[in-house]
Amino acid sequence: MTFEDRYGWLDRLLHRTAFRVGTAQHALADVEAMMYEDTLADIAVENPVFITSLPRSGTTILLRLLWDSGHFASHTYQDMPFVLCPLFWDQYTGQFGGEATTRERAHGDGLQVSETSPEAFEEMIWKHFWPRHYQADRIRPWGPNDQNGEFDSFFEAHMRKIIAVRQEEESGRQRYVSKNNLNIARLAAPPSPMRDGTFLIPFRDPVQQAASMHRQHERFLKIHAEDDFVREYMEAIGHHEFGEGLKPINFDDWLADAPSPDGLDFWLHYWVAAYRHVLHHANESTVLVSYARLTGDPEWALARLAEVIDVPEDLLLSQSDRLEPPRTHSADEIALPKSLQQEADEVYRRLNQQAEIAPAPESR
Repeated sequence: MTFEDRYGWLDRLLHRTAFRVGTAQHALADVEAMMYEDTLADIAVENPVFITSLPRSGTTILLRLLWDSGHFASHTYQDMPFVLCPLFWDQYTGQFGGEATTRERAHGDGLQVSETSPEAFEEMIWKHFWPRHYQADRIRPWGPNDQNGEFDSFFEAHMRKIIAVRQEEESGRQRYVSKNNLNIARLAAPPSPMRDGTFLIPFRDPVQQAASMHRQHERFLKIHAEDDFVREYMEAIGHHEFGEGLKPINFDDWLADAPSPDGLDFWLHYWVAAYRHVLHHANESTVLVSYARLTGDPEWALARLAEVIDVPEDLLLSQSDRLEPPRTHSADEIALPKSLQQEADEVYRRLNQQAEIAPAPESR
């Protein structure tokens, strides 16, 4: 199903209106917080989980595993397009009901989504408070000087709102979870509301993950050329991973000498820069997850995951049959610089060594 099938002219008009009144959405969100003050006062944000990594590493399946445990509250597609005012929007859309429609997501990877599926919309808040980080062709990582008390208050209230909305649908959803790939750009200095949480960071074989990112970039270049609304939609929600709206995170200024994103070597350079950054800033709140172990030994991996994020084991183990090894992508490894492959292999080795959910000893 294409974006044209999913979003008719009226839906597009609504989304574009919501995207273009971002400041008004934030103002309305403040009003919402005051109106629901008593409701939100009874909700605690405890042990939130922030799933983050480069794309194509397993972040979506981790989000779905936690969401389907019934233990976590997350954004869902039904929060669009007024993502910053989930309580108001839920009251409005709740009047119309209707059954959720399942379709394959735009990535063409077989994952099915519906209005009730969890999704990554958190970045819209960051874009409002930190516009200077989103440059023309790149995103600048956050550092110790990037602190903002107004953001902290807003984000804390927003997490409470998401928990409140989801608890109305299912009372067991007591903890906030998000999938936001750009949160790896904030590991050096997480803002106050994130410091009591856990960062789940999955990783894959470097060449395979790079090849998957390269393939998605080419796919979205075509999609964006055919339908500009798709690019507008993705940029509005802070998805700058692929296509015409590509804005890589400039870890340690790696983009100064980067090759063109048309080639696989760009994506492998990106992989090395990103996961070096992850290793440098990993601490007790960081949980590295080997996607190879997660999909190759799901029962052990899910039991370990349940332990490290403090979730009843049975809520995850019951989903072990959903995990399958990712598809293998063809990659011209011979054309890749040998030194780059060696760098990637060394970073991958260190990730496996430090991972809480690591490959089996014999495969390290």
